[in-house]
Amino acid sequence: MKTVNSKAIILALLLILLFASPIFSQVNYEPLNKSIYGYLDRLSIQGYFQIDSEIKPFSRIYIAKKLKIVIEDKNDKLTPLENQELIFYTEEYARELKRINVNVDSILVDKNGKFNLWGVVGFNEYGRFHLVDYDDSLFTFTLDPILGYKYGNGKLTSETHLWNGLSFYGRISDWVGFDLNFRDNTETGDNIDYTRGFSPLTGFTFRVKKERGFEFDEVNANLTFSNSWGSFTIGKDYVYYGEGKQGKLILGNKAPSFPQLKIEVYPTDWFKFSYVHGWLNSQVIDSSTIRYNESGWESFQHVPKYYVAHEFSFTPWKVFNFTIGESIVYSDAFQPIYLIPVMFFRLADHYFTHPDNVAGNAQLFGSFWYNIPKIKTKFYGTLFIDEFSIQNSDGPRAVGYTIGADIINPIIPESELVVEYTKIDPYVYFHHDDAQTYTNYDYQLGHWIGSNSDQVYLAFTKHIIRGLRVKGWFTYIRRGSREDPTEPRYQDKNYFLWGARSNYTSWGITARYEIIHDVFASAVYRSRQTSEQRSEGGEFTDTNGSEFAFTLNYGF
Repeated sequence: MKTVNSKAIILALLLILLFASPIFSQVNYEPLNKSIYGYLDRLSIQGYFQIDSEIKPFSRIYIAKKLKIVIEDKNDKLTPLENQELIFYTEEYARELKRINVNVDSILVDKNGKFNLWGVVGFNEYGRFHLVDYDDSLFTFTLDPILGYKYGNGKLTSETHLWNGLSFYGRISDWVGFDLNFRDNTETGDNIDYTRGFSPLTGFTFRVKKERGFEFDEVNANLTFSNSWGSFTIGKDYVYYGEGKQGKLILGNKAPSFPQLKIEVYPTDWFKFSYVHGWLNSQVIDSSTIRYNESGWESFQHVPKYYVAHEFSFTPWKVFNFTIGESIVYSDAFQPIYLIPVMFFRLADHYFTHPDNVAGNAQLFGSFWYNIPKIKTKFYGTLFIDEFSIQNSDGPRAVGYTIGADIINPIIPESELVVEYTKIDPYVYFHHDDAQTYTNYDYQLGHWIGSNSDQVYLAFTKHIIRGLRVKGWFTYIRRGSREDPTEPRYQDKNYFLWGARSNYTSWGITARYEIIHDVFASAVYRSRQTSEQRSEGGEFTDTNGSEFAFTLNYGF
């Protein structure tokens, strides 16, 4: 094991040296719940520029490059509201814009009269408030607190959620970036979701019980080395592969984030390559590590579990993109062969595990998007094939797909309409070896609705003023029985939606206002009807519930 670890360290150092370049391309990743993502989506669908929505998160410098296009070439075509938002985001990314030679002073109003203490606390020269903010030619450091309060009441949930933490990011020279985001959470109430097993919310790594609730924490951090054509990251964070507004089939944020090595290469405008090798938690006890001390205290370790994936993204035209990729979940022992980014992982797995029935859990996937600026519409889709085997003459049996459309300004100005459908066959995300399921901490790495399910999602959003949006949404989910690991898979009875079925009909209205940068107030009302069968073919039993929730938060 020491030999394997030393090889990994040597390879990591070589990659760091490879990417160490004086050419500016410093990378700090932005959380996906930042409002800038929605703004970029809307402008790209209208044809202002092209964004790589199939691979996220974006870096701050990548975002600045897109804003630069609008500032220098397209700002006269924006609506008044879009122009106000452009100024707002220029304040946020002013330093990155200035580093790529954008004259931000021509856009921003003079902000020098605002409060600033010692030159590092308060509003910076661009009108953006930070608790700590320092910048010079060699070193940049920005720190903000994270504070949040949510109160929800109703039959669906009755809870109070408090969180606090901190977030910082920065750079050293022009090719080293770093960021950290930490939150400590407390949830209390009479009706709390203790598992988040069937929910779009991110699952838990661990929970500390307390009276009428529990505590948990979340942390993401990255150290990135980059140049003008790529980046290498050592971190713990989310990776988003594929298209989808209400969940992602390939990789999303349903499972907790995991430690990873990540490489992104973008040598041309029409090609991008992404690779990730991650360390997962199998939640499967390794019996060989169980031990007891004299007092009877038991300790153990989990079976090592790993995830590796790569995605090739092609944009032959500015309005069209398609991607193909491959992933594999393997366990027990770390294998350096999976550190070869361009390796065909399924065949590498065969090198170690023969016959095929003891091989790792392999997947193939792909996605596409097609923009039609004339009608301000983006069509998109994702395909996910689980447990792929070149020896399976019957074709893939466990397949999931998402298809959807995103329409900007349908009839009503400053609005957006999303229509999306997702279907996931039985045994997707499932594997006969518990240590090789497509999960981290027992939460699927892909779509939150899970296997043997489908979902219809509709959403209409109206942007009122800068930072304020109101969204109405509707979802309908059908879900069949869970797979039984003790039975043979792909029996005739395992048709789509087999077994006792559950139907979930939900709708709601959300209002969200970004008062100043990263300071949000939001309110939501949602209603859900659940119809469940106790046995296949039986009568459905209906339950209804609703909830109103209010949230105020600073930071993410």
